[in-house]
Order: sequence, then structure tokens, then C-alpha cells
Amino acid sequence: YGYPEVDAMAEGKDSPERSQPHAASAPSLSMRMVTFGIRKKFPSVRHIDSEQLEQWRTDRQRKLICLDTRPEEEYAVSHLPGALQVDPEAQHSLESLDINPSSTVVCYCSVGYRSSDVAQRLYRTVRSKGRAGELQVYNLEGGIFQWACDGREMVDRAGERAAVVHTYTAFWGNLLPSKLRASL
Repeated sequence: YGYPEVDAMAEGKDSPERSQPHAASAPSLSMRMVTFGIRKKFPSVRHIDSEQLEQWRTDRQRKLICLDTRPEEEYAVSHLPGALQVDPEAQHSLESLDINPSSTVVCYCSVGYRSSDVAQRLYRTVRSKGRAGELQVYNLEGGIFQWACDGREMVDRAGERAAVVHTYTAFWGNLLPSKLRASL
């Protein structure tokens, strides 16, 4: 394709600039292309980056709820500490969530597509019940992939520190450096 990032992804290789994770890393060209598409598909969803979410997680005044919108098998490999796993396909799981309208909810998945869909549906569900109030719903831009690339804390099902992420599929796993990919 003429762009090292895109060529590497198309060939199933790590991109040259993304071979090593580091704190607050700039998203790769591939990830920027993906997040651009997600923003275009879900224009009403608000997005935050991993740096902002990390700040919110340390703010004791903020009522923060993180929702991992990936299936259990992905959540089990790694997730953000304290995140609740919700089935992205089940509308009933969103309706059964008891969310305080003054909360800040951040949804995430692998790269942000499924979580943007859930964020949009969650806000509509809460609003339709007349409980929207001050509820703020966001999508974590770049999802857990960008979170991991930024070197941020993740835990596994047992609550132990995790160093790898479920890749969702081999194709999407190419957005991660190989050392961050879980063996599946």
C-alpha cells in the first residue's frame, strides 16, 4: 500500500513503530485509521483516550464505571482493574445494570467498535427510562489494545497482573505488538 504501517498490518506483521509498547504512545497509523472509522460510524458517542481514563480512575470524587464489552473469553485474558464485563450482544444486560445517573461510564472493547455500539445503546436505554440525568457515557478510544500499548495496568480473571490481550481475531491482533498478543 505504500505506507509501512498499513503494509505491515496487511502482511500480518508488527508495524515498525509499534514493536515496543511504551507509556502514552501515539496510536499507530493503523489504529488511527480504525478509530477514524469508528468515530464516523458512531458520531454521537463521546470518546476519551487512555491518559484521560487513567486520570479519572484516580479521581475519588468521580463515580466511574468501566464496562468491558467483550465476551467472557476475552475479558478473562485481561481487562482494566475493576471493570465489569457485559455481553455486547445482550440488550437485557444493559437494561439490568443499575447505573446511578450521576455516574461516568466508560465502555471499552478491543479497539472501540463494539464498545461504541454499547455506549450508544446504553445511553439510549437509560434516557428512554427517563433516568439520563447527568449520566456521561464514553468510549475508550483504541480500546484495550491502545491501553495495553500505553503500558497501562491490566488484570486477568483471577485479578493477577496481565501482560497480554486477547486479539479478538488474528487480523485485529495485528494492531498489537506481538509481545502483547495472547496465545490463542
